[in-house]
Amino acid sequence: MKCSSVRRCAIGLLILSGLTSLADAASSGAASDVQKIQTLYDQHEYQRALEDLGKLDAEVAGALAVRRLKISTLLRLGKPKEALADYDRLIQVVKQEDHSLLQEVALAFVVVLTKDMREQMRGVAYTALKDWQSADAVPFLEDGLNDGSGLIRALAAEGLAKLEQGRRSNRFRDALGDQAALVKEAVLKGLGRSDDASNIRLIEPLLQDPEVRVRVAAAEALCRHGRTQGCALLEQSGKAPNPDERGAAIRALVDLQGAQVLPILIEASQHKQPSVRGVAAMGFGHVSTPEALTVLSRLLRDPLPPVRVAAAVSLGQLQGLDARSPLRKAITEDRDASVRAFVIGGLLEQGERFDELSPAIEALSGTKESAVRTALARALARASEGNRTAARSAVRALFSDTMPRVRIAVLKSMAKLSGVSALPLLKQGLHDEDDAVRATAGGELLRLAQVRG
Repeated sequence: MKCSSVRRCAIGLLILSGLTSLADAASSGAASDVQKIQTLYDQHEYQRALEDLGKLDAEVAGALAVRRLKISTLLRLGKPKEALADYDRLIQVVKQEDHSLLQEVALAFVVVLTKDMREQMRGVAYTALKDWQSADAVPFLEDGLNDGSGLIRALAAEGLAKLEQGRRSNRFRDALGDQAALVKEAVLKGLGRSDDASNIRLIEPLLQDPEVRVRVAAAEALCRHGRTQGCALLEQSGKAPNPDERGAAIRALVDLQGAQVLPILIEASQHKQPSVRGVAAMGFGHVSTPEALTVLSRLLRDPLPPVRVAAAVSLGQLQGLDARSPLRKAITEDRDASVRAFVIGGLLEQGERFDELSPAIEALSGTKESAVRTALARALARASEGNRTAARSAVRALFSDTMPRVRIAVLKSMAKLSGVSALPLLKQGLHDEDDAVRATAGGELLRLAQVRG
């Protein structure tokens, strides 16, 4: 039996191993019928297999191996909703999760959206595949490089860049010729993290690319390969007058140099362009120094909310420093509700007691603006260990929200807060009425399966 993935092989073997017990329990005619259906399945005649499964009598159809065969057949036909319904009935019988089969169901809810007409839905699907970080995702991500949207192709490239198997992909490397700067940037970042020195000859020509973000990504990739030319160009770009060039370079320098980039961050924090101040604010979260605390406290009063959000997040990330004072002040003084949500997240990450923040959390939970409720669900995921039980309860309560974007944020935050214990809620998410919520639940189930090992 040929298999396109380890997971599919496992399911196929599980079905075949169950046929022996089925033959012992049923008439020889019934066993013969099931074997014929299995043959149809192996020959990729999924529709005929499903039709013949429907003709089996109740006793034979209720056998565990046949139930699993039907679920796998439905998945191959791109019918994850029907497969999930049959999976739920199977679990009621066996009284425990079949994690391998559940992963197949979860994957189907993601993959079905990769061909959706709506770019937003394809974006949800490829984000889930990108975050999965499994070798099994490589074929799907490679297909994403052919999408008509540059944004989707960039997501696919980012996913491949995270995986050793993806970085070795010829299709991934060929994407350096893509018309979209976002795609070339993602490929360059992946090649920079590869140990293959032969990639240098692919990277160097991109230093002359007309798009500034591509040139910066090429410099970063060369720097990671130990080329001093790349490092020098990156530091030069970190002080460039072009805001896009400067921001891209600072993000790379923070990752490469750590605390050494502090002078560049301090200078960028006073830049007239808000995007540069925002990049600086995020960078300070990786540099836990008294200077970082001082500058972030100032940026928490920036005129623009996105900069203040970045400052609040970074203050929460500072280690060995008490950043609660400026955050406490912001929670009472900042007039933007979304900023206050991330201020709460920063305080919880810094160890502020949850009950001290409960009134503010309850107020934001009841706001009419879905963007604020989404921000709160995301921010609560930053809670420190001592606050996680209360944070989980607050996030879980938001899952009844009428807006899909809020429920999506809840699923992601619960997976982060609870790990594999979030399985029941993620399974509930597979039953959601919204396509994007179901795909997000599927993606988080796949990601947690990687954690389970």
